[in-house]
Order: sequence, then structure tokens, then C-alpha cells
Amino acid sequence: MTAPHIPADYEAWRRGRWEEIAGANGKGKVVANAKITDPGPHTLPGIPGEWRTTEAGDLTVTAKAADGVKVAGHLVDGTSPVPSGSSLEFPDNRGGLAGGANGSYGLVVTDHDRLERTGLKGIDTFPYNPVWVFEGRYRAAPEGRRIEVPRLTSPRSTEAILAPVDLAVTIDGAEYVLAVLQDFPGQRLVIFTDETNGESTPTIGRWLVLPLLEPGSTVTVDFNKATLSHHHLNPDVFVCPLSPPGNHLPMRIEAGERALIHATADQG
Repeated sequence: MTAPHIPADYEAWRRGRWEEIAGANGKGKVVANAKITDPGPHTLPGIPGEWRTTEAGDLTVTAKAADGVKVAGHLVDGTSPVPSGSSLEFPDNRGGLAGGANGSYGLVVTDHDRLERTGLKGIDTFPYNPVWVFEGRYRAAPEGRRIEVPRLTSPRSTEAILAPVDLAVTIDGAEYVLAVLQDFPGQRLVIFTDETNGESTPTIGRWLVLPLLEPGSTVTVDFNKATLSHHHLNPDVFVCPLSPPGNHLPMRIEAGERALIHATADQG
């Protein structure tokens, strides 16, 4: 049997996906993150400094020189502004990035040695199969719709997440309608479960990251690009949403990512 042709754009996507996880600011290196949307002060576990927003909506950090916190290469000794996009440095080869505006900021801290420490070296995937590529269509949802979705916090919690459209896709002659979440700026997310979960893929399901398009737009639905949740990279940091009610596909979707690959002790 001839192996299917693997498109160049899929190969490029795989490289980009690994860069997203293992690159300089990869998600596999994240050891702390926070959303700062009020004056604070805010602290991050194991990370020096107190983070605040000013009356003008700017972000600041307060630390002692001995804490070793740097903003854009400058050691903080007192209180320092943290302009959006600033690079951050912390002791023990950790770095970070702050972004946002007008009193709402995201703060991410990475440990540049974490991949070596955890042994993460790749992602196991099903073989590429063009049969799992479909044309879907966005359908309008009620304006401002939010769906109560569980989050992987401890203890488990729920959150009403914006769900601006549905995705309709026909598989083997049957139409399925999946709720599309907008949990991250600039992209939409379908979290789905299928009959491989708990066996060859994680129990909590997988993700399809989709573009921002208007209702009525067609969209490529490529299950070869189904990804693992960020939760598997660091469950203490990534308290990701779970699949909304109704987002189960009653079939085995043997495409996309299925597990992280870690080096074993006997591999050194």
C-alpha cells in the first residue's frame, strides 16, 4: 500500500508546532503565568517580584536588587514600569514576557532548562491521512453567547467562555455541529472528544485551532492538525478548558497528535 503524500504545508505546520512548544519562549518551558486585570499586588509562585497596575493602567513590578529581576535588561531595585512587550529576566535561567494595555496584562515566565529537565523531546502523532481533511462552515451563534465549560483547575471549576460561532462539518455523510470557543486572543478553538480518548489519545480530548472568520465562511477542518491541550505540558500552569457539551464525535479520529514523547532514563 502506497503511503499518502504528505503536503508541504503540513510538514511546515509540524515544525511550527514544535517551535511553539520548544522554541525560545515555548509553552513547554512555561513555569508560571498570570492574568493581571486589577491593581493588585500580584505574585507568582516561586517568582520574585510584586506586580501592580497603576491608576493610568500601566504595569509595574516591585523587587529588591537581591531578587535579581530585570526588565529590558535593567536590574529592578524598587518599582519599575513594565512596558508591554518587555523582556523579563529572573534567577536560575528563567525569563519572561509581559503584554497588554489599559490595566489588563498577561505575564508568562519560562524556564530555559525545563525541557532538558523534563525530558520532553517530541510529539507522537498518527500517520498523516488526507481522509481526515474536510471543508467546514461557520454558523452564527446568538450574539454574545457564552458556554459554561469545565476548567482543569484543582479543584475543578467552570467558566462561561465566549463562543461566537459553531462549526458545521460533514463526516461520512453525517453533519456534526461543534461549538467554537474564543478563549485566546486572535484565534478560535474547537475542543472535541472522540472514541480514541482514554486509549490512544488523552481522556480530556484534543484541540483544533481555527482562524477568525465571519459566520457563513468556509474553513478547512484538518484533523491531522488536532493538537494536545497545553495542560499536558504543565498541569500546574495550564488550567485549560475542557470540551463543551455536545462536542463529542462518535467515531475514532485516528489523526493528529496523540501523546508527548519523553526521553527515558535508559536513554540518558
